Amino acid sequence: MFKKSHSIKSKLSKEEIIAILQTKVENFHRDNSKFDFEGNVNLSGEINIKPTFDYGPRNQFRPEISGKIHGNQVDLVFDLSSIMKKVFWFIILVEPLFILFIYMKIQEKQVLLFFPFLIVFILILKFTFDSKVKKSITLLESYFK
Repeated sequence: MFKKSHSIKSKLSKEEIIAILQTKVENFHRDNSKFDFEGNVNLSGEINIKPTFDYGPRNQFRPEISGKIHGNQVDLVFDLSSIMKKVFWFIILVEPLFILFIYMKIQEKQVLLFFPFLIVFILILKFTFDSKVKKSITLLESYFK
C-alpha cells in the first residue's frame, strides 16, 4: 500500500546520471539548504535518498527512495519509513480494539461509527504519500532531460 516502484529512462550515461544526482543530494538536511534530497548516491549507482524540497511538519510521510542505476535507466522504489510503518500498524490494530472495548461497555451501535474514521485516516495517509511520491518522480525526471 505504501510502496511504489518507478523507472526513469534517460539519454545520459550512468556516470552522468550519478554526477547529476550527487549535485542534488546532500548527506544530511541543513536549515536553508538548497539541495532537493538528502541521503547517498554512490559511484556504483546505488541510491538511498529522501526528499527535502517539501520538508515541513508532515515530513514523516516523505518517501524513502532506494534504487539502482543500470546504464541509462534508474530503477526506484518509494517506501514509507520503518518507524512510520510501525506507528501506522499500531493505529490500525489499536483503534478497532479500542472501539470494540467501548462498544462492549456502553452497548450502543453508534460507537461503531468510528470505524469509518479509520478508513478515512488510511486514505488521507495514502493520498499524502502518493502526492509526495509523484512530486519526487517529477523532480527526478526533470534532472535527466
